[in-house]
Amino acid sequence: MPTARLGWGLITQHKLRYVINVAVWASMWVMPVIPAVITRVFFDSVTGDTTAAPPIALLVAITLAYAIGRISFVIFGMWNDVNLMFRVGTLLRRNMLERIFELPGAQSMKESPGDAISRFRDDVDENVESFSWTVDMVGLTVFAVVAIWMLVSIDGFLTLVVFGPTVAVVYLAAVARHRVKRYREATRIATGRVTEALGETFGSVQAIKVAGAEAPMVRHFRRLSDERRAVAVKDKVLESMLESLFWNTVSIGTGIILVVAAASMRSGEFTVGEFALFVYFVGFVTDSVFFLGMFIARYQQASVSFARMLTLMSSPDPMRLVEHRDLQLTGELPEPEVAPAHLEPLERLDVAGLTFHYPGTEDGIDDVTFSVPAGSFTVITGRVGSGKTTLLRAIL
Repeated sequence: MPTARLGWGLITQHKLRYVINVAVWASMWVMPVIPAVITRVFFDSVTGDTTAAPPIALLVAITLAYAIGRISFVIFGMWNDVNLMFRVGTLLRRNMLERIFELPGAQSMKESPGDAISRFRDDVDENVESFSWTVDMVGLTVFAVVAIWMLVSIDGFLTLVVFGPTVAVVYLAAVARHRVKRYREATRIATGRVTEALGETFGSVQAIKVAGAEAPMVRHFRRLSDERRAVAVKDKVLESMLESLFWNTVSIGTGIILVVAAASMRSGEFTVGEFALFVYFVGFVTDSVFFLGMFIARYQQASVSFARMLTLMSSPDPMRLVEHRDLQLTGELPEPEVAPAHLEPLERLDVAGLTFHYPGTEDGIDDVTFSVPAGSFTVITGRVGSGKTTLLRAIL
């Protein structure tokens, strides 16, 4: 199941909010073009490279208006983003829980309750965070196109030289994506084991005390914690290395500008305003490259979380995870379905030709037929492995 298909299912569930989110945050990403142009005009005006510059007071007024507008966009964008991400997380958790309730009561989940809690909490949060980054990807793509177009119009060769390191960053991020996915999967598994051990320990306190097994339980928990720490450190170190690599391209790009543009500035072919514009855009475009690299890593992490959630659901249709549902977060709540106060008592349980085999094996039960009257006492006997538990689970 491609992660992109599941992500598209989440988008179609919240089309209007997602479109508004994209529009707001794309505008936020493109807005830095305004102060970039103001910076270029200001320095060219001060150095005398242009005589058609507007008054400084007008530039200051435009800057203030830009700041007020950006703050307004941030406030509205955060409000809409929080509402959207809450709905996405709620939808995922609701569909997972609904599917678990549909499973047979004899074996609703293969995972332990502690591991299931980890998938409801950590894996859902990971997917919500990755889904939120898709909005930034749209915005940074638009900004990068506008910024590179403006820089190429000034000096195409310098633009190519400056953004050479960014191409290397994207390549390294793509190369590291498999390792990122492997480390994140190991971290999730280790976290699930620790959560599972905690749940089992607190649920069996009396048995542990009676058996005098406090010390072995502590050693077991310490071993699981050490394993989790080891894989979590690897995951975090790799993520920090990628972040450091992406951010340091800013300094590399600025240094290249100083070296390459020095000769052009001395000859007057490259103005101070154009130099300021290049330096200004290098930081923002490198931020875009940072987000791109981290998004590639987060995409791999999200695929791991999606796989763990689908495994918990045990559904033949993976799209059940993102199936459209009315979350009923606004308006009047519907009346709950109340079971009848008095149910008709069952008079007899009839089983006819019940057959079940475990997948890939011949083990199971064949053609079981019997009738159990209400109030009777029935015992199922047999040797170990004869199918007593299998029969009960098949009936349930």
